[in-house]
This record gives sequence, structure tokens and C-alpha cells, in this order.
Amino acid sequence: MTFTPDPNQRDLELVRRFQEGDEGAFDQLVEVHRREVYRLAYRLLGNHADADDMAQEAFLRIYRSLGRFRGEASFRTWATRIVLNLVTDRRRELALHRPTSLEELAPAEHPFEAGKQGGFMQEEVLRRAVGRLPKRQRETLILRVFQEMKFHEIAAVMGCTVGTAKANFFHALRGLRQRVGS
Repeated sequence: MTFTPDPNQRDLELVRRFQEGDEGAFDQLVEVHRREVYRLAYRLLGNHADADDMAQEAFLRIYRSLGRFRGEASFRTWATRIVLNLVTDRRRELALHRPTSLEELAPAEHPFEAGKQGGFMQEEVLRRAVGRLPKRQRETLILRVFQEMKFHEIAAVMGCTVGTAKANFFHALRGLRQRVGS
């Protein structure tokens, strides 16, 4: 039986090492969290190029701020908040980027390929419905469903109570059902 360290403890140890001058510790944090940061950015922006840019910008911001990280929240929660803030800022700058082509909505590596047009259409309807949810509901839904965060983590990221996070999730699901007719 192998010992699997607590991810939060692992992250805090890497942060401590970085704060003590070990630049390689930051590289390890990036390696551990890069997919999750990218996936969150993609789910929020709906575009691979923008998500890639956002993930890079998030890690740049994390790098610049890591010396001041106090560990009052988990590293994952803190990094998620940074991504949410950056996406909010980007949307303000771009006045909410909307996909303009089918290729942008379904790039080649998309799991719904040409032979499965019905599946793609369902995902497109769902994606649009998620995009029309109020911001806090949309963010809560993405964090819960796609990032698989627990409600207490969502509450920490969003700066609200666990009850509010659960309510946002419930309202998001209800809103989706109304929008997609299920």
C-alpha cells in the first residue's frame, strides 16, 4: 500500500518551498494544477485559444502573488478564485466573447465528432443555456460539475456560505432545465 499525501498539504509544502527560494516548487505546482486551471478557463470562456491564454495569465498572476500566499484557503481554492477574477476582467474587456463559428464551438479534438451531430447539437444547446445563466449560478455550476469541487470549496472560492453555494447550484440546475426543456 502506497501513501498518497493530502493534495492540500502537498500544495502547501510546495508553496512553502517556493517562498523559501525553490523555483522548481512552482514548476511542480503548475504541473499538478495546469489541467484543472485550463479546464476551468475553457468551461468559462468556451474557447480553447482564450482558455490557453487565460491559464497562462493565471499562472503568471499566481507566480507573482505566491510570495504573499498565507494558506488561509487551499491553494486550489485560491488559484480558482484567480481564474474567476481573470475571466471576469476579460469579459469586461471583450464585452462577453461569443463563439462565431462552428469550428470554435467544436474543434477537431472535441469528443462530439461529425458522425454524432445529434450529440453535438445537444451540447451546443446546453452550452448556450449555461452561458445565459446569471454569473454566480454559472460559476457555481461549472465549479461543481466540471471542476468537481465540493460545496465548501465553492463557498470559499465565491466568498459565500455553503448554503448560498448550494442555492446557486440548485437555481442553476432549475434554470438549465427551463432553458433546455427537460
